[in-house]
Parts: sequence; structure tokens; C-alpha cells
Amino acid sequence: MKNRLNELRRGSWSMPGGKQKLAVLEEMIGIADRYLTEEDAYDTRMSYMTAALEAGCREKVLVAFAWCLSKFEKTPGDYSQHTLMWHYKWVLNEIWRMPEFGLELIERVYEDFKQKCLKFGYNLRPYYQQKVNFTLSQGMISEAAEFYKLWRSTPRDSLADCKACEQNLFGEYMFKINHLKKGLQNVRPILDGKMRCGSIPQNTYSQIIVPLLKLKDYQQASAIAKKAMRLLKGPQFVEEYGTFLEFFTVTDLPKAVKIYNETIRYGLESKVGWDRFHYFLSVRIFLREWNKKKRRKKLVEADRVTLDWLDHEISSITDSFNRRNGNTYMSRFVLEQEKNTNRLMKAYQETRLTKATTDGILF
Repeated sequence: MKNRLNELRRGSWSMPGGKQKLAVLEEMIGIADRYLTEEDAYDTRMSYMTAALEAGCREKVLVAFAWCLSKFEKTPGDYSQHTLMWHYKWVLNEIWRMPEFGLELIERVYEDFKQKCLKFGYNLRPYYQQKVNFTLSQGMISEAAEFYKLWRSTPRDSLADCKACEQNLFGEYMFKINHLKKGLQNVRPILDGKMRCGSIPQNTYSQIIVPLLKLKDYQQASAIAKKAMRLLKGPQFVEEYGTFLEFFTVTDLPKAVKIYNETIRYGLESKVGWDRFHYFLSVRIFLREWNKKKRRKKLVEADRVTLDWLDHEISSITDSFNRRNGNTYMSRFVLEQEKNTNRLMKAYQETRLTKATTDGILF
């Protein structure tokens, strides 16, 4: 069976990310659990976590990691501390996205990661980084600001994300607290081509198009959006697809139709509440614009994805997060996002009308 495991592993290396690759790795886990060593089962699950993220199955990362963490804690000398801790960062970034997990459990997971950092000789820079994301997701702006300061002031070590990824996240933080110009300053080295990695600059593009829209830099926003959409492929980008859907609903409805038709099944298949929430908010904005006129063309999943269905789904997810977080931040987020989008649409249409009028006078 070892030969079969190796055969499947070699085949998986050339496979694109997706559910087929995930199925191959699940077969590998079954073989390792039944016939091979615990070390084989551990290593296979480590590879499986990467494949699960690529396939958009974030929830499966937590199950695989819990198994590996249990084995590591029983015999820590048998496995790489650094590899485990690197994957642990993924868990911190995923667990709060699922409202099924309560705050008490999430805080215990974060605390366990923190204590392991100290025990294994790492500093707390990645811990503070992850706490920024977690507190922002609850609308805790002042707490996030404190963790952001700690993150920036703590020296980098081998557990920190690469410099390009961190620079991108500095910009993301500023955008989320609506400091748009500071956010653009932070990502400028990335946009200028001075910093890059396997996921940067493509991850940066989806973050900056709406801030550019708010700043009325329509030309740069459109150029970046068109470039970025060529780089995003696969089910792991559900939240990002929502951002582009919102952007093109404002600026180019036919392009928004194309994005919707290509991505709606990814949104429907996602089991992660945070991703579904943001994606479906954008779908609702798009569908409201689409429904303003009678259309001959029928959208993908039109019988299922209606405005009534979206209202119910968004309300259900919002309530789940509000109960988990013990506040009404997500409800306020929904209202604010809709107001912002309406303002963006009005500003963009006024700019187009002014340009059309000017062009008419000139010619």
C-alpha cells in the first residue's frame, strides 16, 4: 500500500487545486490510516490542509489540523514544530470565519497558539497579526488598533508571514478602518513591483479596487480590476469574487453578469459563513440592479438565487454571527455596506453623466 500512496502523491503534485485533488488526498489519508504508519497519516494530512484551502473547503482544514495537533502533543519530538505552527496560523485565520464555533472555544485556540509560540521560542508577532483580523471581524476597532501596534512593533522571526504578505495586510487593515489613503500608501511598494510572492500582488488587487472607487480614481480601479480577474481562478476566492461583483455592478453591469454566472456555484457550495455572508451581500446588490429592467437573459441558478432567498440567507448568517459575537456589528455592517454601495453608484453615474455632457459640448 506504500507504493499506492506514493503513486497517488506523485499524481497529486501535477493536479490543479480543486475537489478532484482533495479526493485523491482523502484516499491517501484512508490508506495511511488503515495500512501505514502514524507519520504517513500525519504528513498526508499536512498536505491535505493546503489542498483543502485551494479547493475552497476551509472547514476541512480544522478537522485535519485537530488530528495532527493531537498526535503532535503526544509525541512532539516526532514532528516539525515549525510546520505545525505554520499550519496553526491557518487555523487561527479560519476558525472565526465559522459562526458555529463559540467565542470561548476560539479564544482557547488563540491562547494555545500563543503559549506554543512562547514555548517553542517564537515571538508573538503572528499571534498579534491574527488577533487584528479576529477583533476586526467583531467590530472591535480599538482592540484591533492595539493589536496592530503590537504586531508592527514586534520583531519578525521565522514564523512571520513573508514581507510582501505582511505589507499587503498592513494595507488591508487600513482599508478596513476606512483610512483609504494610508492603505494605498502601505500597498504602494507592491503596486510598484518592489514586493511580491506567490500570492502577492494578486491578493492586493482585490483589496484596493473599492477604496479606489471611493476615491473616484476610476481609471486605475478599472485597470486593476480587469488585471486581477484574470488571476483569480477557483473556489478559494469566494469573498474576493464578491468584491469584484460589487465593483462591476457599480461600473460595468455586463461584466458583473459574467462574474456572477462564473462564481455563483462557488458561493452556494461554500460552507464558511464569513465567505458566504460577504459574497451574498454583493450578489444581492447585483441582483437588485439586474432586476431594475426586464431581461431576456436568464442568470445561472436564477430559480434558486432570488432576492427573497438572499434576504433570508443573509439574515440567517448575520444572526449567527451576532449571537456568536454577542453584539450587533454584523447587522450594522450590512446597513453600512448598502449605503456605501449606493453612494458609489450615485457618484459614478454622476461622473459619467458629467463626462458625457462635457464630451457633447466639445464635439
